Amino acid sequence: MIRRMLEALEANSERELYAGVDSQGERTWSLPANELLATVGGWQQELRARGVRPGDRVGIDLPRGPELLPAHIATLASGATVVPINPALTDAERARVLERAELKTLLEPTARCGRPGRPSLAQSPADSPALLVFTSGTTGEPKGVPLAEAQLEANLDALAQAWGLSEADRLLHVLPCHHLHGLVLALYGSARVGLPILMLERFDAEACLMALDAQHASVFMGVPTMLRRMARSELRRDLAGMRLFVSGSAPLTPQDFRAFEARFEHTPLERYGLSETMIVSTNPLDGERRCGSVGRPLPDTEVRLAPDGEIEVRGPALMHGYWQAPELTREAFHEGFFRTGDLGRRDDAGYLYIVGRKKELIIVGGTNVLPGEVEQVLAEHAAVEEVAVAGLPDPDRGEVVGAFVVAAAGQDARELEAQLRERAEQLLAPYKRPRLYRFLPALPRNAMGKLDRLALSRD
Repeated sequence: MIRRMLEALEANSERELYAGVDSQGERTWSLPANELLATVGGWQQELRARGVRPGDRVGIDLPRGPELLPAHIATLASGATVVPINPALTDAERARVLERAELKTLLEPTARCGRPGRPSLAQSPADSPALLVFTSGTTGEPKGVPLAEAQLEANLDALAQAWGLSEADRLLHVLPCHHLHGLVLALYGSARVGLPILMLERFDAEACLMALDAQHASVFMGVPTMLRRMARSELRRDLAGMRLFVSGSAPLTPQDFRAFEARFEHTPLERYGLSETMIVSTNPLDGERRCGSVGRPLPDTEVRLAPDGEIEVRGPALMHGYWQAPELTREAFHEGFFRTGDLGRRDDAGYLYIVGRKKELIIVGGTNVLPGEVEQVLAEHAAVEEVAVAGLPDPDRGEVVGAFVVAAAGQDARELEAQLRERAEQLLAPYKRPRLYRFLPALPRNAMGKLDRLALSRD
């Protein structure tokens, strides 16, 4: 993958391949490929000065600017492992990830690259991943997902063919660059084929529509919340140059699918994947994109349904196991297949549909929230007797977090709610904070005495 990136930059040395776009759809900065290559060399010099060697882990927490992509390419070309850091994490959450990752160094917003120069390509150790992504886990601790370069290359090559991605396209990039969708599919996948990347400062429906038009973009990758807001925007822009709208990270409702299609005369392309599996299935570029379906499996990727309907996956992009978590790895695999925790079904044409989640993750606007993380923060308040959180339906973000609290005797509910909201603001990333608080005399439990979280969601 990294060799393909460097070759694509060399082959397009005079072309502008990386640029920034503001909320009015105008350029704010740009890098032709030859300058991007030189900046990669500068970041490699900085990494060497920090003592980084092949096999080391480098955390990257840089803003959406001209240094982001070169720093990623430089780290990969140096044979080191990229560890993307979610900027929305609180200090406590961030500290847990940094501790687990055991970084050699961290590239923060104040970091600066060295003297620009020609990049070099180092060989990484055979057992060293190219990417280490931390995602939510069932224990409340972050799970590390290591992905080798061969796994990344296999998935990105399959997607480039499935979606017809090439240097003739132009991607408007609106996603966070710390997870699979925004980092691997959008950033790495585009750089790998020499596809120009236009980095929007932040997502806003109107700004996005203006940028798609003004910058003559042809490819967009987003989450359902983004597509929903774009379809509801009153701003009218010419999107005749658009070729592909990809939606993922959460289900796109049939209502939003049809509304987007009617508004823009483009049928969204839904796909399915996890950090552990990368992209598993996709609707076709040419052919029927079925509403509510995530399409058929990619070539060489096997998908089977367990007796309880859980989706299990095996393929060339599947991780070999969680980072430093052998027990968690054993639980996650069965006969060489990864247990996704998602429930699905197939139709007669082989299209896959996600019908629910076996796990208890809450998906807020395409981002996973672990109930245990939120519960732990709220439960530490002295006036909380018991607390549980669950996902509640939301017409805009898909789900939001709801907190169900059993207060200590004599505690005023309004006063406690205000204190819990303040605590959540201090200790939880915005998307993890409960939107609704409900006070109950007791939490619902099943016959085995276990918390009935589904009952909370229905309440």
